[in-house]
Amino acid sequence: MDTVSPILGWQPGESFDALLERMAGLPAWQPFDARAVAFVERFSQRLLTARAVRQHPELAALGHWFRGASLRRMAGDALPRADSMQLGRGLAFHIAPSNVDSVFLYSCLISLLAGNPNIVRLSQKSNAALSLVTEVLGAVLEEDVGRAVVGRIALLTYGHDQAVTQAISGRCMLRVVWGGDATVAAVRAVPLRPTAVELCFPNRFSAAALEADAVLRATAAQLEQLARHFADDAFWFAQQACSSPRWLAWVGAPADVERAQALFWPALQRVLQQREPDNTEAMSMDRLTAVFEYAAGAHARPTGSGARIAFPQRLTTEHGLDGALRDRHCGNGLFLEHQATTLAGLADQFVDRDQTLAVYGFDRAQVEAFVLALGARAIDRIVPVGQALSFSSLWDGQDLFTSFTRRIQIVLPA
Repeated sequence: MDTVSPILGWQPGESFDALLERMAGLPAWQPFDARAVAFVERFSQRLLTARAVRQHPELAALGHWFRGASLRRMAGDALPRADSMQLGRGLAFHIAPSNVDSVFLYSCLISLLAGNPNIVRLSQKSNAALSLVTEVLGAVLEEDVGRAVVGRIALLTYGHDQAVTQAISGRCMLRVVWGGDATVAAVRAVPLRPTAVELCFPNRFSAAALEADAVLRATAAQLEQLARHFADDAFWFAQQACSSPRWLAWVGAPADVERAQALFWPALQRVLQQREPDNTEAMSMDRLTAVFEYAAGAHARPTGSGARIAFPQRLTTEHGLDGALRDRHCGNGLFLEHQATTLAGLADQFVDRDQTLAVYGFDRAQVEAFVLALGARAIDRIVPVGQALSFSSLWDGQDLFTSFTRRIQIVLPA
């Protein structure tokens, strides 16, 4: 199809139809096939040693996640079973988001390790991080280690052409959709083969919870570390990542919360002054607009000196989380603050749209009490502050290695 633009992994002169026919006919491998492991480990090495990776900490995290030691640990966890054999599902079709460039590689490389050939539809928006990872990926595919898998990864891009999505969806055995709710709804309208499976990762909302007493007990070094970790969670992607905290709950007595806030926010401000994250005029106007919208709907009020352009921008929620509060949040350095006396007392604030809760200062008993008080499907991840953006093969409640593979039952006479 003329609307499809090849990026990587196509054979010379190969048409879209020929690519699709070829890749749909490739056999599935067993998980952690030596050829796939060698390729992914080499990709990790080349990415981590690329000079430009220093400007993209999220890509350094990607390379670290796929390093050899990590792959061996994951392979060791995938123990064979006597009653079945595990294989990839077949051709996997990944639709990548436009706001978090590294996600498509986590998805694609995990799928490759699971045994699948992979077609990835990338956004038509280009940037330095995306150019770097595709350059490194292409370089490894040209090495000896890449020859065994060169036909099992293809990157392409196209506009909102449902005919292309339909063509790939009609041949794939696994469809993985990363994107906003509208993207997920549009793709879900395109049918799959009856034997295919689909995983969707739509819009999610995430939060953080800090225990005021723990912040007050922190040494100067610990407070600085907390601020740096929180900045990692919130500012790598300008809060556009689904796991970045947008709502900040303070747990403790009101007087303790006020004192803890007076320590935390100046510490975060010092970190931001050192790092100078993006804060464009458009981002500033988005925050200011949100201030007025929240105030008009009586959802939140400005913290401190009123409605003005601030970075970060703090608002205090009047009634906790609700749908309108989530929908109007623009990211870009905007934080909604809430107060509660216990962590478990926050549980009724969360719904199935909420993904990650980054926590500081709570013990396991407090966290487990919170989990047991949650409503159905609310919150999929609870991690320490600083690890909200850390990827895991367990994502949005889905074990990706399990979902990307199938088991063939084998029952033979004794």
